[in-house]
Amino acid sequence: MLRFSIVSIILIGCGGSVAQNPSEPVDSGTVDTGSPVVVDTGSPPIVDSGAPPLTETGPGPSPTGATPPPRPPAMSSGGATKWFAVKKLNLGLTHRLTGVADYSAWKQYGYDLDARTTTKEDSKTSANSCKRRAGSPTSVLTDGELGRDNNFGQHFMAVVKSLKADAEDAVNFAILEGRTTLLLRLDNVGPADNASVPGALFVGGIRGVAPKWDGTDKWPIDSSSVNAMKESLYKFPKGYMAGGTWVSGDLGSGTALVPIPLTYPPILMPLDSAVMSFNVATGDMGTIAGAANTAKLTESMTPALKRYGICPGNATYEQVVATMTQSADLVIGAPLLQDVTRECDALSVGIGFTASPITASDVILAPPPPVPDECI
Repeated sequence: MLRFSIVSIILIGCGGSVAQNPSEPVDSGTVDTGSPVVVDTGSPPIVDSGAPPLTETGPGPSPTGATPPPRPPAMSSGGATKWFAVKKLNLGLTHRLTGVADYSAWKQYGYDLDARTTTKEDSKTSANSCKRRAGSPTSVLTDGELGRDNNFGQHFMAVVKSLKADAEDAVNFAILEGRTTLLLRLDNVGPADNASVPGALFVGGIRGVAPKWDGTDKWPIDSSSVNAMKESLYKFPKGYMAGGTWVSGDLGSGTALVPIPLTYPPILMPLDSAVMSFNVATGDMGTIAGAANTAKLTESMTPALKRYGICPGNATYEQVVATMTQSADLVIGAPLLQDVTRECDALSVGIGFTASPITASDVILAPPPPVPDECI
């Protein structure tokens, strides 16, 4: 039986040996090296350079935490339908502005899902938060800038990077080759704020040629992301536009299975309080955020792990599960995803992306044959 490291999950068929040492220092305050191992509103990205934290701006007063712009009161009709493809995914390993590898870049991604900012000192005692999981590092509950909740980037992806320094590049290489991405269709897009701009998410099929990113690209749709009526399985009927930013829905409402192309077929990440947003004019400042129940996340990732020989019961699989479980920092079903009386059971997720306009997609492709299960 083949044995692969956790980084095999995100290689998407790209070759390369596994680095034995990370290229960036590991913050021992945020990664437990002794334990086993789903937008900003157009303001400048947070730069972790030692300078005072930047204040996020947008419609109305600056919020105390990083949140999407609120839904505007006015609703209009007659807008256009626009299509976009995700050009780049940011998994919390590279600086949002420069693209340079940065072990603290996770702080720039995601939203303040629980409406509180947890410091390292707070995390030690689980102050004003859910209770840390047994075996977790004392700093596991620490938030990023402006209260951003992103333990997916802070802990899980930090472990991945320690095994494969160019992990994020490997994911984006598949997009640049035209092998897979995410597609977004926005309806009723106009020049002004609008309380009703529905959206739909699709998995992009294999194009066969590299995209040009000049607005003329046409991506086929993978049939795994549509129903028998060829409608998207991932719809955002409550989407809206505010200050040039499209937001999939009100923060804190709804649960969704969000396809994330860390592998092909993509992982269906179960996100509570899921929200997706980006600047429609520029395509930047994209965010996918939410809380993933660790048990459900393990279940959703297991088929992908098994395709690479990471099988339930072997050491690598147990390390993956331990990392996800011990990195929990939120509580599913609790108001604002927090309950000081309960143990944390969900992993906060903050993924960044950049989108590019494309032409309308109307070709439905059958997915390629499944990758063999190496655990059989």
